[in-house]
Amino acid sequence: MSRVVRIASPEGILNEEQVKPVRLEDSVYERRKDLLTKRIQEKNLDFAVLYGDREHFANIEYFTRYDCRFEETLLIVRKDGKAWILVGNEGMAYSYIVPYEIERLYYGNFSLQGQPRNNSTTLSQMMEAIGIRKGCQVGLAGYKYYEKATEDKEAYTFDVPYYIVRSLHKAAGEDQITDFTRELTGLPDGLRMTVRDANEIAFIEYQSVTAANRVRSMLRSAKAGMTEMEISCQAGADLRESMTYANILAGKRSVSLGLKSPDDFSVLEDGSPMTISYSTRGSMCARSGMASTGYDKLGEDEKKEFDEFYENYWHAIASWYGTVTEGVTGGEIFETVHRYVGAEKFGVGLNPGHCIGMDEWSNSPVSEKSQLKLGSGLHFQCDIVACMNRPVMTAICEDTVVIADKKLRNELKCQYPEVYARIMERQQFMRETLGIALHEDVLPMSGHNGVMFPFLLDRKEMFALEA
Repeated sequence: MSRVVRIASPEGILNEEQVKPVRLEDSVYERRKDLLTKRIQEKNLDFAVLYGDREHFANIEYFTRYDCRFEETLLIVRKDGKAWILVGNEGMAYSYIVPYEIERLYYGNFSLQGQPRNNSTTLSQMMEAIGIRKGCQVGLAGYKYYEKATEDKEAYTFDVPYYIVRSLHKAAGEDQITDFTRELTGLPDGLRMTVRDANEIAFIEYQSVTAANRVRSMLRSAKAGMTEMEISCQAGADLRESMTYANILAGKRSVSLGLKSPDDFSVLEDGSPMTISYSTRGSMCARSGMASTGYDKLGEDEKKEFDEFYENYWHAIASWYGTVTEGVTGGEIFETVHRYVGAEKFGVGLNPGHCIGMDEWSNSPVSEKSQLKLGSGLHFQCDIVACMNRPVMTAICEDTVVIADKKLRNELKCQYPEVYARIMERQQFMRETLGIALHEDVLPMSGHNGVMFPFLLDRKEMFALEA
């Protein structure tokens, strides 16, 4: 069995990658909408109704390019493909971002509190005007589907505001409305769970490199004495949409809080824990470890645990990359990771790996004894979070991959040769420099995949598997 060693970091390891912007093409959204229409037909439904809001925008965005901003939104699709979008005051103009023919309906109560309500039609009346009437079979999708500890049967449990559910009940009947969320984000065949063409991969790569570049910039700039806000100012970030709040965390208290945003008062000390993360829509990049210039800056308790904690952690990362491939089960990945960080002191509580999209966590096939198999087109995060409480030490080395079979890889090579060439270089780096036995169908979405430094303030060395 290979052991973890430290190697000299290659020159320029934190240099930013230069890539051309890629936008998802209109045809991608048109194809997705066609797939949604087909799924409605397969489930013998008359309509699908998708709910979205500012936080839970990803389902509607996936099919329309429209991401809910200030208002709630409904996307309604009939079994013949006819589509409607229901928006409030400020969503109407923005709804013209939808790249195909869609009927726009104004529902005033989706507008912000205190704004004008310029119609008096109730939501149930609007549903009936669309054609959702007594006896229609309607699938209603919120953000999550439920499997355990629900008050009603899961098919009748909705992650949607109550007044919308009641309006649909009034229009069609209570028994006619069933949950449709699993058809979007369920595994293995939820519509959103598969990347289907080269344009999607090229877009994900662009977004991933952008996120990784921001993390690289902050890692290069971080020094003892800087506040979290000063470190965050070094990101060089633009104002594009993100999936999550950025985490720039300095010191035991901030790191222990986990989801906290950077502030002006928490100061990075040499020898303390640190987390840096940044997301774009389509990717999350994160690093967490000891912000130290060397062993001599660690406390006595940290020195006792440091090598075992971080070497085992990165061994889990390397083994994750070496295990992931089309056909492997989530249970196999779980078992491989927990071989190295399964002990209680590592504090690994979340799934070691999950699906991602325009939202940061859409589902996960990885759990103990899971028989779900990874398929081609899986948009996947290497995301193993280890947390030790005494002493406070954390480890995160999170990056994005796509699983792509030969057909999808050839399509990428043909349509986006520069993207394909960069991916081939990254695979070579991970195999030859990091020592990871990466499968050919695992496409690293940035050059930062798998790169982890023992000391975040002294990046002269990084982890690798012994040759």
